[in-house]
Amino acid sequence: MDIILTISLLASNRRESLERCLDSLKPLLVKIPSELIIVFTGTDKKVLEIAQKYTPQIITFEWCNDFSAARNIGLEAAQGEWFLYIDDDEWFDDVEQICQFFLSGEHKHYHSAHYIQRNYQDWFGTKYSDFSAFRMVRRIPEACFRGAIHEELTPRREPCKYFHTYVHHYGYAGNGENREGQKTARNIPLLLKAIQNNPGHVKNYMQTTKEFDLAGDWKKAEEYCQKGRAVCRKFGDTFSEGWLQAYLSGLLCKKSEKGEAILEIESMLKAEHPKELISLVLYQQLVHLCTNGDEPEKAVWYGRRFEELLDYMEENPCLWVQQGYGEFCEDYIKAPDHLYGLRMDCSASGLKLKDQNTALFFLKRLPWEQGDILCRYYPQFERWKENYASSFWEIFSKLWSHEYICSDTAGSQAARLQKSREADNSLKDGRPVSVYLLFQKALYLMENDKPTEGKELFSHCLGHPDSYDTYLRQLFLKEAIGHQINMSLLAKQMDLAAWDRCTDKVIQELPYTLNSRIQACELHLGKEYPLYSLCLKKYRLEQKLFKGFPLWEELIQTLEDYCLCIMEFYKGLYREEMFEGKNISCLPKECRFAATVLEALEKLEQMQMPEAVRLLSDAIHVKTDMWGVVTELFRQAARRMDDPALQAGDEFLNLAGQMKETLYTLLDAGQTAQASQILKQVLPLIPEELELIWIGQELIRRRKL
Repeated sequence: MDIILTISLLASNRRESLERCLDSLKPLLVKIPSELIIVFTGTDKKVLEIAQKYTPQIITFEWCNDFSAARNIGLEAAQGEWFLYIDDDEWFDDVEQICQFFLSGEHKHYHSAHYIQRNYQDWFGTKYSDFSAFRMVRRIPEACFRGAIHEELTPRREPCKYFHTYVHHYGYAGNGENREGQKTARNIPLLLKAIQNNPGHVKNYMQTTKEFDLAGDWKKAEEYCQKGRAVCRKFGDTFSEGWLQAYLSGLLCKKSEKGEAILEIESMLKAEHPKELISLVLYQQLVHLCTNGDEPEKAVWYGRRFEELLDYMEENPCLWVQQGYGEFCEDYIKAPDHLYGLRMDCSASGLKLKDQNTALFFLKRLPWEQGDILCRYYPQFERWKENYASSFWEIFSKLWSHEYICSDTAGSQAARLQKSREADNSLKDGRPVSVYLLFQKALYLMENDKPTEGKELFSHCLGHPDSYDTYLRQLFLKEAIGHQINMSLLAKQMDLAAWDRCTDKVIQELPYTLNSRIQACELHLGKEYPLYSLCLKKYRLEQKLFKGFPLWEELIQTLEDYCLCIMEFYKGLYREEMFEGKNISCLPKECRFAATVLEALEKLEQMQMPEAVRLLSDAIHVKTDMWGVVTELFRQAARRMDDPALQAGDEFLNLAGQMKETLYTLLDAGQTAQASQILKQVLPLIPEELELIWIGQELIRRRKL
């Protein structure tokens, strides 16, 4: 049987990822006639043992800092009609598309193929960028790898198949700047030497540009990018020149002088007439620069040029494939940060220019039905509401009026109208598209003489399945408190830890004037969700302690209520024995703080001041953010210690009461001199008595008259 596919794997000492890589290749080895060649460049015998389980074709290669030399060893040994290469720190997500490519005979109509390399920036798999990698070729005698670093398989012949299949690659994730710096320090000298030996090979300039960029040397990166562009012009390589134009625009964005960067990119557009896809990249960079450079008119102008060109590309989808090169491809243009970031910038510029039509034009092209994308812009929307209140409500009222609550990312006018109708129908079916827009509509109704309708819509938002975003939940909670809306539906969707964090954040930001409204909300919530209600109560009392500036009686009472609330909360979570003896040291710090303060307050009531002071000192070392509250407690307690009235018996207090009555009688009779003499004797004995202080001020006022 003829071998259709050779898979060549470069293996070093990465034993932890090698087996996953090999495991992902199994379907290819099973379903299609194929061979696996492993070129071993490492020293780890365990790696060899793993490799030998999958193939007898293992070639040992002594590493010489030349990736192409190592790759060519595998290529020279290949017997397949097609050749695919991969690294030991990559693994396929799914190879079914590649399998069908060969099983169906489709491979006979192509000469090369790309698949996607998904490069992760963290170990959680949430941050990544996709790169269309040229990794497959119909094998011909002249095929070979070139370039010591970031090797390139040549020649690249058309037609080319573009797979949606991708490999996971964590090579850039979580290894810190040190490893990246080491790779850059290793790669740059090799690339500079390669340029010296072969000054006409543009790929080396591209890779050198990237390496200097990674090293943070943007001046050098720009220098080699410009040198690469000169080589492209010399040899008429418009394909590589497009990549260099796009990369250069990104480097220019890093300049501190935004105006200079804008002029250089504008010059590229006017003088060099880049291809459509590259022009889209340049427009994106210009919008970003003009927005940050406070040139809103230009930002809007380039944003509209971008949208017109994007519509043209959508109507001619073959251009995406023909013009894409490396990371600068359709996925780059449509990446949410790039595409929707541009539209947000243009909307912001429209608002700044007081041009509501422009702001609406770009806003209606956001993916309103995709909460997972739209949520990143909620804080910006809220800032707009604060800074451009009248324009905000005017524009958003049009967005929630059915016709624009739909994704309008690109496509023909007919397609956009169809999406609009679908959105309208979804609303009629009770399936709202954008919970954020419905939330804004609810607020608008409540604040504009339709409170009942607004509260019903708000309650619907609280229970909406898409209301999972942390920031949105904070907005919900804040407005629910302000408008006195039962928040049980919101609590139902959140675990207790998330609710606690959300409540803490929101109440910190609320003014103290809403403290009583928080209390009303916690009472409603307590019927169904007592622990959630206690969370709300805890942060309300904390707000009162910090922002209410209570005096002695209220301070003591509030602090006691706060600590009792904390203890009740944790007694709802832990067994009773956890609050006995040494077990209490295992409880969360705020629980230990509360238990200690309650004991201290008891000592204060018993006038055992030294013990109370010791306990309060222990408490603030457990929960340092309560330092201000405990310090104020100390201050007020010290003043009370110096107040003779508090140390006296009932006879003294009765006498003091009689003296106050005498002072009022003297004041009424106009006998200010006699009143002043009595006050001088009484006030030092009762320095905290407000009535005596008031009488003293009245005597001063009358003397002035």
